[in-house]
Amino acid sequence: MNYVFIINPAAGKGNKSGDIAKKIRDFFKNCDDNIQIYFSKAPGDAIRFGKEYPIPEGEEVCFVACGGDGTFYETVNGAFGRPGASFAVYPSGSGNDFIKSVGGTPEDYLDLQKLVDGKTKIFDAIECNGHICSNICNIGIDSVIADRLSSYKKIPAISGPMAYNLSTAVSIACGIFTGLAKPMKFTFDGEKVLEGKFLISVFGNGQVYGGGYHPVPEAKLNDGLMDFCTISDASIFKIAKLIGIYKKGEHIGNPVFEGLLTMHRCSFAKIESEKELTVCVDGEIFKSSHIEVKIIPGSLPFRVPAFENL
Repeated sequence: MNYVFIINPAAGKGNKSGDIAKKIRDFFKNCDDNIQIYFSKAPGDAIRFGKEYPIPEGEEVCFVACGGDGTFYETVNGAFGRPGASFAVYPSGSGNDFIKSVGGTPEDYLDLQKLVDGKTKIFDAIECNGHICSNICNIGIDSVIADRLSSYKKIPAISGPMAYNLSTAVSIACGIFTGLAKPMKFTFDGEKVLEGKFLISVFGNGQVYGGGYHPVPEAKLNDGLMDFCTISDASIFKIAKLIGIYKKGEHIGNPVFEGLLTMHRCSFAKIESEKELTVCVDGEIFKSSHIEVKIIPGSLPFRVPAFENL
């Protein structure tokens, strides 16, 4: 097996890239596997690297993202769809939400022996306006929160979940004056239409985002469908009562969400708005008033470490 470890020196708190590289070299020095370690240099560099890295014909190269969700996003968007490319995660960033839907613990993914002894499983992926999404694509107040998140993650002693909660509080407070909900029209699989003003809209391949929010708790990584969740406009007082329930994934069928919650499964969706929307794809932000989202079944080869019940 060929392993390429893409280490993001900017991921997490403090630069631990040297320690990670040493651990990798020490482990593989007595192994037959071929390894390469690459330190990403700037935002977007891991995408470029994955597109250009030579993959020998007939061989598998596992690109291991050493960082957080942003590092995994860039790693996947670099080599996605290339023959012989597969992916893995070494969680060393402030957030690693995709693996929460795969299973196991962070310690399983930090165990290089378990990585070597693991299996490559085939999962789905989502494409959103040309961006490849392995986990969740979201639009609304939560994407505005993610847009602000990067500045809070830089504050010393603020963990990933703490930074997300701080960004949430500030974004909601600002939204009181500018309006929290955005007008949107959804068309699902060319047929079902949903139109109105919405606070949160999520398309999930995985189940978890934002360091612990469960908008689509029944989503599966390999069912060939996206799980969709949206919450209609509500007062700030109502939102305060709903957010904790939504975070736990207990909103489906909950009477306090009656008239506000829509859940749906689809393979394709088109979103249109008269306003520019902030879109978050696995934590990465872009803005548009016309968005197309589709599932790409069986397109994401992911190496799952050897943990119990694999």
